[in-house]
Amino acid sequence: MALHSPDAWLEPVARTLRSYDEALLRRVAARLCKPRGQWPVDELLDRCLETLANPTALDRRLKELEPAARQVLALIGHSRQPRWAVGSLVEMLTALGHGDGLTPVQDLLEAGLLFPIVPEPIAPHKTRLKHFEVWLGHSPAPQVEAPPAVTQRALHEKLPAIAVESVSLKGPAREADGLDWPLRLAALWQQLAATPMRRTQQRDFFKRDLDRLRGDGLLGTPPADALSELPDPGLFAAALAIATGVIEERDGDLCAGAFSLAWSGDGVALAAELLAALPRLAGWNPAGGWQPAAGPGNPHPAANLLALLALAQLPEGHWIQPRALETWLQEHHPFWQARTPAPEPASRRRKTTDKPPPAEVTGIARFLLGVAYPLRLLQACPDASGAWAVRLSALGRWALGFADAPPRAAVFPQTLLVQPNLEILAYRQGLSPELIVRLTRFATWKTLGAACTLQLEPHSVYRALELGETQSSIVQTLERHSMKATPAPVLEAFKTWSNKRERISVYPAAVLLEFPSAAELNEALARGLPGVRLTERLAAVTSEKHIDFKHFRLTGARDYCLPPEPCASVEADGVTVSIDLARSDLLVESQVQRFAELVDGAGLPGRRVYRLTPASLAAGRTQGLTLAALAEWFEQRTGLPLAPAARLLFSSGEAPPVELRRQLVLHVATAAIADGLLQWPATAALIQSRIGPTAFAVAEQDAPRLRERLQEIGVRMVHEEG
Repeated sequence: MALHSPDAWLEPVARTLRSYDEALLRRVAARLCKPRGQWPVDELLDRCLETLANPTALDRRLKELEPAARQVLALIGHSRQPRWAVGSLVEMLTALGHGDGLTPVQDLLEAGLLFPIVPEPIAPHKTRLKHFEVWLGHSPAPQVEAPPAVTQRALHEKLPAIAVESVSLKGPAREADGLDWPLRLAALWQQLAATPMRRTQQRDFFKRDLDRLRGDGLLGTPPADALSELPDPGLFAAALAIATGVIEERDGDLCAGAFSLAWSGDGVALAAELLAALPRLAGWNPAGGWQPAAGPGNPHPAANLLALLALAQLPEGHWIQPRALETWLQEHHPFWQARTPAPEPASRRRKTTDKPPPAEVTGIARFLLGVAYPLRLLQACPDASGAWAVRLSALGRWALGFADAPPRAAVFPQTLLVQPNLEILAYRQGLSPELIVRLTRFATWKTLGAACTLQLEPHSVYRALELGETQSSIVQTLERHSMKATPAPVLEAFKTWSNKRERISVYPAAVLLEFPSAAELNEALARGLPGVRLTERLAAVTSEKHIDFKHFRLTGARDYCLPPEPCASVEADGVTVSIDLARSDLLVESQVQRFAELVDGAGLPGRRVYRLTPASLAAGRTQGLTLAALAEWFEQRTGLPLAPAARLLFSSGEAPPVELRRQLVLHVATAAIADGLLQWPATAALIQSRIGPTAFAVAEQDAPRLRERLQEIGVRMVHEEG
């Protein structure tokens, strides 16, 4: 369900409802829309969707639920992520004090306010979903989805208190600008736009790409504004990019995707989108870093959201130390609860003031200080001991649904300094997600810091032009955000690179005109033919009404959907091809030029002669021409199979070596005598091969023995001395 489209949930919900068995659908509809009669299935579907889109009806249905079920919807709503693993929802309910975390989820499924995620729509001929219990029991990692229209109505539901000790601090609050991770996502997008990456069947990266992500100077180092070291920051950026769609998987490759509409604002919408992507991170966690094969179950999405919700419950002016959240999660989260020894009774505890902080096993401090704080969701302040304490920022409270949107920050549009050496200096104070995307299109990120640097390069400008930018739009971006006028060397480089770029024009319809020679095409263009030159003899005109056909000799129309027509003949040498220009089409000469050379001045009028040479065939092989394709062309265009000489020249590099040997030739009078000599063992062993009806090849050293065998049967052999 796309967050930027309020009605995007309708089609997924309708598809899921269609996958229900009729009995299950009627059971769900009985609680959701309360039909007064035996309505048809299609009408039940429409009524269910209407109820889900009706705020008043939803409020009534929410009041009928148990508090734990409403809290499930509230948790989903605060996360801004409509899709959750059932295990994570159960973990959060258990940590909040509910003994049975699965029953509320099942109740929401039966009430039609939560929907199972099925891999694909169930076809009518397949078994439909009949019982939620069976689906939960047979799915290895069941996931559910809640329409945003439902979760938004449940945001006011009060969640159980998370009893974490807080501190009151009066020091200055420290807040990030929220650009560290967006800048890294943009840099990663740039890298994948040039060179995609692949993943193994276990969803891991190959070693080369792993080393590339870990050792990259931009991605592999933690953000400068982070307050805690993050394990595998480059792989976290990759996981976050996949979760947000900045990276897309196409045919097994991870390629540069599309920046969403959230990148077109001032950063507030992007912060909400990145918050919603955090529960969808796959393969990375703040405790262990990159662990794609960590086993079933992932406790970190639930733990991270619970930590943020604990901060939302703080009174004004209070802060929480991450180690206090670490202790609470180890004691209440079911994943770590079973792995943490039970605390000693109060009577047996030693009274000491230097108790060491608990070992960080949940990674919650790294998440808060290394992920949430750089995203501008938190504020930080040092306590008396110098350790960081955190609380939600105004942006974080809005993103989690606890406050209105914060006021827009002051904008400094002139934040770039373009230098004559094609380097761009970008100051963070004026950067926005929209400007980051524009710069990412045509300049290469070099450093990320308080002042970022980019480099204008030919390949980066070519990439921008391919994405729809123009030379003027790039210059306008620089002029709008630069402190000074764009230097002349930069403008000249833009002009040079734009002119060198190969441009492709697409015509939805056109008339192709073929001229006998380049001189006649030049003459037609000089007379005013409104055409575009394609080759030396071909021109394209966008519309027939612009052509004055009285100046042209028409040879008839040709249907290129039909099989190619034979229009060439092969000379006796097997490598010379003569093309009849009156019968040829526009494709034949472009095809033959791939593997043959034009013979100037050869051929009769109305014919053009090409010759296959070792060099021309080698060039064809370099361009991907195969022997089968060459043979097919000969059959289509000449009506004959590929000539042996042409086949020899094409595959001569793969032919075995030839052998030149000195041999004697034995001639006999008749074929009958030759058959007898070849069959009689005494003479057959001395004959190397039969080279004709009455001729044999004999080795020179075997000639005396062959003479003796023939004398035995009374045949005289005459040997002409050379």
